[in-house]
Amino acid sequence: MLRAALRSLLQHKLRLSLTLVAVVVGVAFVAGTYIFTDSLKKSFDALFEAPQPDVSVTVADALGPAQPGGGGGAGTGGDQAPTLPGSLVGEVAGVQGVEAAYGVVAADGALVVGSDGEVVGRAGPPARGTTYMPDSSISPLSISVGEAPQGPDQVALLEATAEAGGLSVGDTVKIDTPSAGLVTMNVVGLVTRGISGSDGSTLAVFDLPTAQRLLLGEGDVVTSIAVKAEAGVPQDVLAQRISAVLPESATTTTGAQRSAQIADRLEQTFQFINTFLLAFALIALFVAVFLIFNTFSMLVAQRTRELALLRAVGASRGQVRRSVLAEALVLGLMAAALGVVGGILVSQGLRLLLKGFGADLPAGPLVIEPRTVVVSLVVGVVVTLVSAFVPARRAGVVPPVAAMRDEISLPAKSLRIRTAIGALLLLTAFVTARLGLASTDDGNRASSLVGVSALCALVALIALAPVVGRGVLLVLGAPFSGSTVGRLARENGRRNPRRTAATASALAIGLALMTAIGVIAASTKASVAAVVDDTIGADYVIFGVKFQPFSPDVYNAVKDTPGASTVTYVRQVPIQVDGDRTVLTGVDPQKITDVIDLQMQAGSSIPSLGLGQAIVDDQTAKDTGVKVGDKVDATFVNGPGTLTVKGIYTAAGPYQGWITSLATLKSIGARELDSAVYVRVAEGADPAAVRAELDRELEAFPSVDVQDQASLKDQVNTQFDRVFGFIYALLALAVIVAFIGIVNTLALSVYERRREVGLLRAVGTSRPQMRRMVVLEAVLISLFGAALGIALGVAYGALLQKVLEPQGVTQLAVPAGQIGWFLALAVVGGFVAALWPAASAARLDVLRAIASE
Repeated sequence: MLRAALRSLLQHKLRLSLTLVAVVVGVAFVAGTYIFTDSLKKSFDALFEAPQPDVSVTVADALGPAQPGGGGGAGTGGDQAPTLPGSLVGEVAGVQGVEAAYGVVAADGALVVGSDGEVVGRAGPPARGTTYMPDSSISPLSISVGEAPQGPDQVALLEATAEAGGLSVGDTVKIDTPSAGLVTMNVVGLVTRGISGSDGSTLAVFDLPTAQRLLLGEGDVVTSIAVKAEAGVPQDVLAQRISAVLPESATTTTGAQRSAQIADRLEQTFQFINTFLLAFALIALFVAVFLIFNTFSMLVAQRTRELALLRAVGASRGQVRRSVLAEALVLGLMAAALGVVGGILVSQGLRLLLKGFGADLPAGPLVIEPRTVVVSLVVGVVVTLVSAFVPARRAGVVPPVAAMRDEISLPAKSLRIRTAIGALLLLTAFVTARLGLASTDDGNRASSLVGVSALCALVALIALAPVVGRGVLLVLGAPFSGSTVGRLARENGRRNPRRTAATASALAIGLALMTAIGVIAASTKASVAAVVDDTIGADYVIFGVKFQPFSPDVYNAVKDTPGASTVTYVRQVPIQVDGDRTVLTGVDPQKITDVIDLQMQAGSSIPSLGLGQAIVDDQTAKDTGVKVGDKVDATFVNGPGTLTVKGIYTAAGPYQGWITSLATLKSIGARELDSAVYVRVAEGADPAAVRAELDRELEAFPSVDVQDQASLKDQVNTQFDRVFGFIYALLALAVIVAFIGIVNTLALSVYERRREVGLLRAVGTSRPQMRRMVVLEAVLISLFGAALGIALGVAYGALLQKVLEPQGVTQLAVPAGQIGWFLALAVVGGFVAALWPAASAARLDVLRAIASE
């Protein structure tokens, strides 16, 4: 029986090759994910090999981990680095066992202006400034070209920063800094930090006095102290000795602890990347299951006489069943082996894809762990065997007497049980969806319920597809029913609803996911547009590049702009309330209502805010349990304090959190850095003239951008497009596998119907008509799958929008144009998939086809 199975594989190698390709694609994605993350981990080993201090002294951050959001709409750009007195460096240096101690300054906001006059780097990753330590044995930075910066006008740049900005040693460069504004420096060196590549962040390196002046502006202070131990002194022992001379606000971290922290953060990141990518690999494999199931079902049906003869000569049911599974096993092993090789290509493709979306990852060796090979083998074999199990069972029930019949076919099972299961799952999906909608106050519960509902609906769609398929194909084929070719194509799809449904379901899964993502993307963009239109009353908003805070000089430059009726600024600082870190936004109470329209639900409005008073959005008030009149304990940058709640407003997109007066912000020690400047054009003034004047006034500030409402929407939409585009690219694999399934199904179907094809040709059907019939059948199957997938995707995209409503996705938008493109993709994909089967059908020899069994 094993020889028979292998012989069968060789006889049907062309038909099984496309099935092999589909499994290879899924396995390659699994293997490629592991190869990609393992190789990435290896490239980051340089972080642990790079020198670092034996002990680091820093300020304990009482505010806790940062959280997104804030009423200023510009992120948490108001964060300021906590500092230590510079005199502490000398005290630490005097501790027994310390060979040397160096003051370090590191802070965000050092924006490097490239040779083209634009700020270097992408929005999102930080623009860092730091000091250069002269001791290479504990410094993670090393000079690769030139020399270390010394003096108030010298800077060294990270190699990737210099390359991105078109700068080199000997050039002059402008850097916009948090404390000194725009300064001109001489590039005296380039530095490396252990790993290559660029994530869009930038780094400028100064000597200590210059970094203190440009980044902190607070005199003799540092953000940390780097300590080198004497030979033979353990790091933990030295850390204990240093702790004895430190104030309560300072803490120590050994080099080993720092390495462990970095390793833990990287492990969490890699785990997320691995899980994220494997999810898409599993989707592709799930789609491949339909292809394998269809292929083996059709091959078993075509080999009914052969299987009956085997039974007639003594083969048992189990032997016949095992022979089919043996074919699947060999196919799975081949797919797994090829998948590992394909995984190498996928890993490099993922690297290029991420680079295209702005993440230039560090280079490193290609790593193929034994685990990757084992997982690939298991996945390839298990998926293939599971998919072939039902066809193998059906092969085992072929009776020996079937070998003596002229016409042989396996009996088709009733769809009643399948319909009942599908209806039950559909009801479950409906109930869990309603429960999810009723639980939107609990985001995690709502998301879980909607996820269960989507899974039930997807399985219900697969179960019910054969039931609705005949009717849907009748409707889809109606425009073509005027011709004989059209009627034949339509009936070919309807004659075997299970096969057609399995083929269409594979495409439906991919398009359902893509459509749901499209609805969420469109709804998110529409929600942002609604917030901009309804909440922002300013005609122009000035933001820092990378949403970094900027100097008050910007406001001073534009506050008297001709034609502007209101010009005001906002500032943000991190605070901690009820154990969670959030953002406190400071505004001018008398001006902000001219440019921002927030709807109050209770209490006093913004103009009534006094010192120590604040308003809070409704969601935060609900989460923290505060109400108007409450005094809320908070931790500010200069220590603990209280805020009195004067009002509660309705959250609007990014406009949420705590809002207070600029006077309160100043009283808690906030740095004088602005997060945004809002400009409203006076009635009757020319907006274009005001914009031109703003551009002229801000020529000296390359680190800020002026945006009108349209450009603000475009900027936000660009960020969403980047994220959703990456997801579309990954989902495309599932759609490709689905189209491979259409090719395979049609090719096997043409072979199965070769006598019918021969008869059609004999009664006068031309070769072009035969090709059109097969192509039209493929297009109808593709449209059937697209209709199912798009309907399900729209439904669950709308459901997810309701679940995400508390997070600011308040508007439902269905991307009709994008759905049109998906339908066009189905038509074109079906057409292309049918070219080879159609050509095969047209080339069949008429006499041999009629004589075939």
